[in-house]
Amino acid sequence: MNKTILLLIACLTGHTLAAEITSAKQQLRFHVAAEKTPLVNRTVEILQRRIQEQCGIVPEESAADATLILAKEPSIGEEGFRISEDPDGKIRITGNDDRGLLYGVGKFLHTSGYEKGRFTPSAWRGTSVPDCHVRGMYWAFHNNFYPNAPLPELNRYMEDLALWGVNALVFHFSPKAENNAGIANADEVAQFRSLFREAKKLGLSVGLIAEPNMGRSDAPKEILAEPFPDTNPQRRGTNGTRICPSKPEGFTYLSKMLGEYLDHGKESGLDYVIAFPYDSGGCGCKECWPWGGRGYLKISREFFRLARERFPQAKRVVGTWCFDVRSEPDGEYDGLSRELEKDNNWADYIMDDSHGDYPRYFLDHGVAGGLPLLNFAEISMWGRFPWGGSGANPLPERFQRIWDQSGKALDGGFPYSEGKYDDINKVIFSQFFWNRNTKAVDAVREYVSAEYSPVVVEPVTEAILLLEKTYQRGNQNPKDIVRANELLQGADAKLSQRVRESWRWRMLLLRATIDFELSTHNQQVTDRCNDAYEELIRISHLETGWTAVKPPARPRTTPKAPQPSGTPLPPGSDSGIVPTPTATPKPPTAQ
Repeated sequence: MNKTILLLIACLTGHTLAAEITSAKQQLRFHVAAEKTPLVNRTVEILQRRIQEQCGIVPEESAADATLILAKEPSIGEEGFRISEDPDGKIRITGNDDRGLLYGVGKFLHTSGYEKGRFTPSAWRGTSVPDCHVRGMYWAFHNNFYPNAPLPELNRYMEDLALWGVNALVFHFSPKAENNAGIANADEVAQFRSLFREAKKLGLSVGLIAEPNMGRSDAPKEILAEPFPDTNPQRRGTNGTRICPSKPEGFTYLSKMLGEYLDHGKESGLDYVIAFPYDSGGCGCKECWPWGGRGYLKISREFFRLARERFPQAKRVVGTWCFDVRSEPDGEYDGLSRELEKDNNWADYIMDDSHGDYPRYFLDHGVAGGLPLLNFAEISMWGRFPWGGSGANPLPERFQRIWDQSGKALDGGFPYSEGKYDDINKVIFSQFFWNRNTKAVDAVREYVSAEYSPVVVEPVTEAILLLEKTYQRGNQNPKDIVRANELLQGADAKLSQRVRESWRWRMLLLRATIDFELSTHNQQVTDRCNDAYEELIRISHLETGWTAVKPPARPRTTPKAPQPSGTPLPPGSDSGIVPTPTATPKPPTAQ
């Protein structure tokens, strides 16, 4: 019964409309006016499931009375979409291609309204085409969230990222135990391959990354790499076994290992293969040094040759992380540039970045060989230790500064992630990659509106900016900590129960709780603070997790967190001092 009829009845009878309208079940019907490929079918399933989860309404497919049309039109721009309204009021989500339709549905879902039993379709209208071709993420498997979480949870998180426009994921097949042998067990291999399959179903490109001169602990001594100049703090790595590729036996050994490593991608295929120079790679012999301009290129070419034999269409990415980081450059950037000027047919991209500002070499001299440039943004480890040990670590102003330095030169990238605590940072970069002119604070506002609620956008955005300001403990102003906690506690009361219990909200709210408890109790771990640490451990499945990412809940009693062997803190991290746990009465919650 429509509202006009109900209004007429109300006027004649004198009855209110509230009960009738409340009891009338809202319906949402859609029509797919496009070929139903596997990804289109998956997109439809995501649309139905996500709306049902958030408001209880199940969209139904019906061509006759649809108010939402899903279509494709290959003239919008690669992976782009348009959301428009037909003259009869029907909303039309049109993708340039299958991926574009998925990203258009993501925009529609993120900008729609949800209440229990009520769905308000997105009012966003326009055409959007991504600026960057490579909108990836790198999931590091270091006994953190990624290898510890159940596969359905990881699959769901991949889906979350895809809805924000992410189109690629890369991984490293490293064992959870982080042993020097570098051998993953059968269950770990099965998990990796399952992730690849799921990523492909979502239309994501997948890739493998490796330090191509790393061997196993049982490698013959005569092929081991020689030491080389390092940095302070050491970022070129001390773990693992480095092999010299300039020794014929070492080259043969590495070629065999790299081939076996690439075979992990046979089932799904690989779209990217990334060579990475340091942490822990490198060799300092006279034939290999400077590593980034000599030995690294030799073994990277072999890595890429093996990859192209198996995956002819795979894009080959030369990583340059930690090139020339000493005060006196080693000549790595110059050496790479000279080699690529002579021949750039063996690589497709350069991937450059650091823990601090974006490296200047390619920005000032042009990219080696004229290749497209990617970033490897540090979104996880900067600013505090353990990484993610206090919950969410949003850093929008830091990333805006770095993007202002580098964004115009980039064709995307693969930000480095140690878990889902950096989720806000992932979305910031996904929006940078989509539109180079995006402002980080605007990406935060869209994230808050989509993942929490439009009604808390301003207070939560203010709190996020304060959480960044107070992230490094040496820079904390107690007033900022109290204010951030007040803002998030106030927002918590306005959110739906579903959002209040979600991991995204809990990781943000717990971050403010931990900071508040420590700041107001002379850096002592109160019971309330410890409860927050324990909840974070449960959220990220870190009961037996790596020290570097595990929140410092009791029974830890030493005032300084043990530093993982061979993994020094990156520049920008705090001292590694973890507040001393002590049982204290739980204080009242600050409102």
